[in-house]
Amino acid sequence: MKLFGPEGVRDLEGLIKEKAEEVKEIEVVKLSESEDMTQLLVFIRTAEQPHYHREHDLTFTVVRGHGELYLNGRREKLREGDVAFIPRGAVHFYTNTSVVSVLLAVFSPRYDGKDSVKVEV
Repeated sequence: MKLFGPEGVRDLEGLIKEKAEEVKEIEVVKLSESEDMTQLLVFIRTAEQPHYHREHDLTFTVVRGHGELYLNGRREKLREGDVAFIPRGAVHFYTNTSVVSVLLAVFSPRYDGKDSVKVEV
């Protein structure tokens, strides 16, 4: 698997293999960014805390593993190839149910990591 963009070609398969073995809980790798979006690889061995984003929409694809997505009171099992859209303000979290899940996440607009508001569910 590779990522092709303005900066060139990145070997995602090699990056995923390297990081997936060492991640302890959750790790994020920034892949690319523009004025309007940020693209990340998110490695999840455990689970996210329930949260929402005030100013960002999120779309992610499960590229490795499987898990459950909680979104506004509903749970859905997701596996490799599944895509989820999470609009700003929607309470959500992902729980890994495999060895490690890897999500290709795209935030819009550009994401600085500071727009995550923790909540109780």
